[in-house]
Amino acid sequence: MESVAPQTAFQGMGGSDMYRPAPVVKPFGRPLPEDIYDRGEFFFVKRQDGVRLRGLWVGSVKDESRGSLIIHPGRTEFIEKYLETIEDFLARGFTVLAFDPRGQGLSTRQQFDPLKSHTRNFQDYAEDLAFLIDELGPHLPRPHILLGHSVGGCVALQSILIGGTSPSAIVCTAPTLGLFDIQSPMAEWFIRICTMIGFSRRGLPFQGRKRGLPVPFKGNKLTSDKARFRRWAEYLESTPELRMTGPTFSWVSETLGAMAYVNRNARRLNVPGLIVAAGGDPIVDPASNKYFAERAGLDFRTIPGALHEVLMERDAYRDMFFKFFDAFLKTQAL
Repeated sequence: MESVAPQTAFQGMGGSDMYRPAPVVKPFGRPLPEDIYDRGEFFFVKRQDGVRLRGLWVGSVKDESRGSLIIHPGRTEFIEKYLETIEDFLARGFTVLAFDPRGQGLSTRQQFDPLKSHTRNFQDYAEDLAFLIDELGPHLPRPHILLGHSVGGCVALQSILIGGTSPSAIVCTAPTLGLFDIQSPMAEWFIRICTMIGFSRRGLPFQGRKRGLPVPFKGNKLTSDKARFRRWAEYLESTPELRMTGPTFSWVSETLGAMAYVNRNARRLNVPGLIVAAGGDPIVDPASNKYFAERAGLDFRTIPGALHEVLMERDAYRDMFFKFFDAFLKTQAL
């Protein structure tokens, strides 16, 4: 990891202890993309509960920003995984904000086991998102477009539904609204019972990625692009602080509850949106994405053959996503 220079854009905001410079991860000395290096700031911001969130803010490459693209990643993910995608949004004229959610990346981890995904209240994620948008408001030109991937899509949708955020539009890739592996009445009953009887901090059994190291490329559920998979894996191999293992019973129980809340309130969503499902997704059921989009009145598209990580997929699949994204923004005059 490499430290960054003292803050300039956020200097003086929120008190002397609220903002601090944050490190950036450069596996094996890999340089940052030029526009992110020139215009970006990695920072920590402290919440009232003591959690420090690591963020990256990158100013628009255009003289006048087109607006702000705010990225909420999925479970286990971290800012650097999105650097290529951030470049794509910068090229479209946006200011970009990305961050490590609490409990992952270089944000504050759980003290009892830093490798596990754990939460006692899923709404903390939605409130963190709202906090960052509000706190960094002077540096986030409108319109605001939320991009949520996987669990991050569920978080972004929940944040809108509870009134924490009010973006001009929301875009989700493979949002966690229906799962293949554990979303059955028997599995949900088992998870909730285990959570209530004292196993809330224990890891869900039969999870991969032992010690947080990447799984082999062959048979992975994330991407069919070997080069992008290799670049992602190098972060975890070179930087133990980024590693994560499976979720706890409490995390899964809370996530299932958040999914149910978001699905139940689909018709209350009051912003335009685009949901892009991964047609070959072995984790999130694409049918759940379509069902939600229909009830919420959102645009829906599928990328046939793509695995779960649409934005880490092969060029043909990523190009299809950006074709859908650009067309959606054009219809919304954004």
